[in-house]
Amino acid sequence: MHSIKTYACLGLCLAVCLTFISGCKTTSQEHPVAIGVNLALSGTGMSYGESTARGIELAKDQVNQSGGLLGQPVQLISVDNHGLPDDASAAARELSQQHVSVIIGPNMTECALAVIPETERNKIPVISPAGTHPDITVDSKTREVYRYMFRATFIDAYQGRAMADYAVRQLNGRTAAVMYDERSPYSRGLAEIFCKAFETDGGTVPIFLPLDSQDKNMANILLKLSEEPCDVVYAPFYDDQAVQCIDSLRAGGFQKPILGPDGWNGPKMAQAIQPAGQFRLYYSDHYANDVQHNESKKFIAMYYEKYGLLPDSYAALGYDSFMMAVEAIRRSQNGHPEDVAAELAKTVDFAGVTGTISLDANHDAVKDVYIMTFLQGEPSLLEKEQMVTL
Repeated sequence: MHSIKTYACLGLCLAVCLTFISGCKTTSQEHPVAIGVNLALSGTGMSYGESTARGIELAKDQVNQSGGLLGQPVQLISVDNHGLPDDASAAARELSQQHVSVIIGPNMTECALAVIPETERNKIPVISPAGTHPDITVDSKTREVYRYMFRATFIDAYQGRAMADYAVRQLNGRTAAVMYDERSPYSRGLAEIFCKAFETDGGTVPIFLPLDSQDKNMANILLKLSEEPCDVVYAPFYDDQAVQCIDSLRAGGFQKPILGPDGWNGPKMAQAIQPAGQFRLYYSDHYANDVQHNESKKFIAMYYEKYGLLPDSYAALGYDSFMMAVEAIRRSQNGHPEDVAAELAKTVDFAGVTGTISLDANHDAVKDVYIMTFLQGEPSLLEKEQMVTL
């Protein structure tokens, strides 16, 4: 038979345990859900990184104003990768030590490729808002899908083909000159994709040349264009190099269409390209302020209220990436990185401001490609290319 002292002792122990558990729960609720940000906030690619960060910050504000996530506020932990692959890898390593549930970024191809070893080793999911190179989510040698790499954007195969189709179908292009930066996997990959798609559509590519990012090599390209005129030029560069290319081509007398990819960054280029050269320019993008579906309308209004300017595609991609992460964390019910990664892989029909997003088996976003131009000094939507299976 148990003594009164025994029961008293058991009761005391139970009370202590309950107090400890209760205290643990309270402490847990006091800690915010942490989401890492790995973007170029200075240096190369800063124009993309700053816009993306603004979109992420706006999304964080919306979530916290609505009560947070898993009963806790969301905290952003941001590390500047300066647009450099080594720094992006170091940023991923630093963020992995901060107990984040997911990391948003990098954007740029070279930086996104650089974080893969750290990401897979640390088992923390990464969402690249704008990284379009296919090797970001799939090992190019083994063809195995990286378990922790995701993206909120279409891949280069889609946008390269969309621009080739547009060149042939809408611009009546039969011959194309393709130039690229041989040191950039993003630029070189898009050039090859466009070339193949253009030839599949019945066109020919008599000029396929690297444009050296140091000496620009424009005199050689202009000479070849004079010797062998082409109907269109495809210039898959990031914004600064694209501006130099367009200005040089126009100054050299090239009046025909010039096409580019999402790296053109329309709002920045609209301000940078010489006004006299802003004609017959076409590029692929992820988002347009012209599109006025409900999610986009709300996003534009909130963004303008917070920042006093209209959003660009990188702000929209940052916003969507954060909200995709939030939905995955919410479904995981715990915010543990491995569980968040498993939920991210299940993303279907996510209603984003850039459109409806579903992730395929390769963790790539299936979504529309926007075909853009410049009208009265502003980016303007021409049409949307609906995604189809490659």
